[in-house]
Amino acid sequence: MSIAPAYQNITVIESLAHSLESAARYNPNDVVKPNVVLWTDSDAQWQPIIPQLRKLLPQLLTFSEYQPEHKTGPAIWLRSVIDRALPDVELDNELTPIIYLPKVSRQILRAVQDCPDELKPLVELQFRGVCWTQKNGKDWTLEAFLVSLEGGLGLDVAHDATTRKAMLGALSELATTSVESLKGKHLEAEDFDKLFSQDQDKDVLHWLSDSAAVRSSWDKGRWNAFKTRCKKDLHFDPETDGALVGAEMLGKREDAWRSVWDRFTEAPALYEGVTDLLRQAKPNDLFVEPSSWPQVNEKSESNLRKSLLELENSTPAKARERIIELEKEHGPRRNWVWSKLEQTPLALALSHLSSLVADTTSNLGGTSTAEMANLYVDSAWKVDAAALFAMSSVRSTADVQAVSKALNAIYRPWLEAAAEHLQSLAEKEPLPGHDGQGLEDIQVETGGLILFADGLRFDVSRRLMVGMSKKGRTVTLTTRWAGLPTVTATAKSAVSPISKKVKGLAPGETFQPVTANGGQPLTTDRFRKLLSSEGYQYLSVNDTGDPLGRGWTEDGELDKLGHSLQGKLASRVEEQVDLLIERIESLFDAGWHEIRVVTDHGWLWLPSGLPRVDLPKFLTKTRWSRCAAIDGESSVTVPTVRWHWNAHERIAIAPGISCFSEGNQYAHGGLSLQESLIPVIRITAGNAVAVTTASITDVSWAGLRCRVRVSADKSGLSVDLREKVNDPNSSVSNKRPLDDKGTASLLVANDEFEGTQAAVVILDADGQVIARQSTIIGGID
Repeated sequence: MSIAPAYQNITVIESLAHSLESAARYNPNDVVKPNVVLWTDSDAQWQPIIPQLRKLLPQLLTFSEYQPEHKTGPAIWLRSVIDRALPDVELDNELTPIIYLPKVSRQILRAVQDCPDELKPLVELQFRGVCWTQKNGKDWTLEAFLVSLEGGLGLDVAHDATTRKAMLGALSELATTSVESLKGKHLEAEDFDKLFSQDQDKDVLHWLSDSAAVRSSWDKGRWNAFKTRCKKDLHFDPETDGALVGAEMLGKREDAWRSVWDRFTEAPALYEGVTDLLRQAKPNDLFVEPSSWPQVNEKSESNLRKSLLELENSTPAKARERIIELEKEHGPRRNWVWSKLEQTPLALALSHLSSLVADTTSNLGGTSTAEMANLYVDSAWKVDAAALFAMSSVRSTADVQAVSKALNAIYRPWLEAAAEHLQSLAEKEPLPGHDGQGLEDIQVETGGLILFADGLRFDVSRRLMVGMSKKGRTVTLTTRWAGLPTVTATAKSAVSPISKKVKGLAPGETFQPVTANGGQPLTTDRFRKLLSSEGYQYLSVNDTGDPLGRGWTEDGELDKLGHSLQGKLASRVEEQVDLLIERIESLFDAGWHEIRVVTDHGWLWLPSGLPRVDLPKFLTKTRWSRCAAIDGESSVTVPTVRWHWNAHERIAIAPGISCFSEGNQYAHGGLSLQESLIPVIRITAGNAVAVTTASITDVSWAGLRCRVRVSADKSGLSVDLREKVNDPNSSVSNKRPLDDKGTASLLVANDEFEGTQAAVVILDADGQVIARQSTIIGGID
């Protein structure tokens, strides 16, 4: 979901909340959903801002004295809340609970036998949940969060004791400071001390948000000073005018109140009471600024919803005209403060619908399948991307229905016309089968790995490319035609390095090919054995393999989620892309030099439902949503294509975007650009494969000293101990040269690393990794 430019500048506390929520993200191919996020803070550095943070994270619990109204309590109470055993404590089932543990380090929790009794009920949760920690396993201190480039804010902060003290002392003020205002400068003690300068705007907002609580927390001197400044600067008396008058003046944004409003828009979620006050304080003035009042935005959203629903009976041309009108009217609301509070979902969706209008004015042309593919790769894929983004902007049933109607009016006709045109071209010029495409783009050399992502549609792959480019990787794209029918049983092996070891006899009921040598069904086990025979190691979802060879691994759940969620898939696409990026980065960290991402097929998606076409079941051996195996010499009235693995076998496909069954919003198996034109993405780490050969013959530990023995064909090598194979900044010791006997000794000075996983790496004279071996720091007892 895009954020309006005016609200991209988030505060430190909002960044913190996002990081904590991200810790709960998981790859379902690898692990089960975590039950809880444990946040250990041995020095209780973060404790001053927990009340503020809870406004952003209602799922935040605290290990402390029993105060359930503040979501704090002892370990046994917290454990019961996590297990949903206390019905009087409300927790959103969609949110993963976060437990903040002040004055508790992760090491204390890990030491099960020595863990204090009052913490023991929580020990087991670290195995059912995740810990919010730095990459090196350490607790996130304030300083680490501010300066870290991996998971932190990447700020430039002085490391002296005076700055550290000032930083901690100013935390409450720092929390509500925009991150952007802290960038581009070397932050020292003085910069943090300046945050203590009296912030009248923030004081006014806190008072408006909860006037009674704030008044009771201030002493008489501060209250009098506050009143004096309000009278002088804002022409407003908090005592005699009251909060409601103050809210009206805030909404009007006149004179000095403009500064207060701007401060409110930086982090409106921190002043939750202000929204309700603004709702009550709206004046009956025709010329009042509309963006200040939540009910104006709510009415506009309601009107927009109604207008989108009315598109159901419009022609595509009329629907496009209407969407352009609606964009002019509602587009500016994306810059209102209510957008930052996620209260403008339809206005956000409208931005993507407007993109669809521009790109669907004319149907996708091309005089050949190749030309049509080129047009799609050049820009037409953006139509599919915009449709998914539009739907992912909304959540409520009513909003989903409204966007569905709009997509049905302008996206469906374009989608149908494109599929029908491709099918007509393919009837004259069949797509290439088993022998029609080379294997060069789906093979890798030593140090390369193929990552198979099921159902990685072309437009979604563009998101992956952008994400990897932001990581500093070199990314190139090619395309190829998927095997027909576009189902995994047929199409997966067609994009694998064992393609030449597979053939087709008959599609049967599963469209599964057989081994070329022996004619046995290509089961998962046989597929992996053929990979091995071609020199490819198979990596399971949590394995990183040997980067000095070649590999194949599989990741991603797009197709699985598509079949289960149907039209609701749009809301999960971004998460799946992020998980793929994390997996790829972990493989690069392990030492792989190139990742080749391949997929078997794409998919059709239409939340209003794909149409149904009839194909009598007695004419088929098996009938899936978009394809069917024809029974013998039966004659069918729908289009047919050659089976990828045996051109003599014909497969029936549903015409256009239709299905052979009812109730499909997501489907594949047929012939369309969305299903059949698939990406091949080459991602490189930027390091060449070293030619020097070396092998680690022994790794032993004596306390925190690691002794390494290496066999190599050259001298001048060195050894290091790292958390990430290819990242010298992740070293936990000092790099040491190998002596003339091929041995070296490494000392881990920080005992906090004891028991964590690391990699012993051998480096050539250029600093390139030529061998690696995993180890546990301190050894295994």
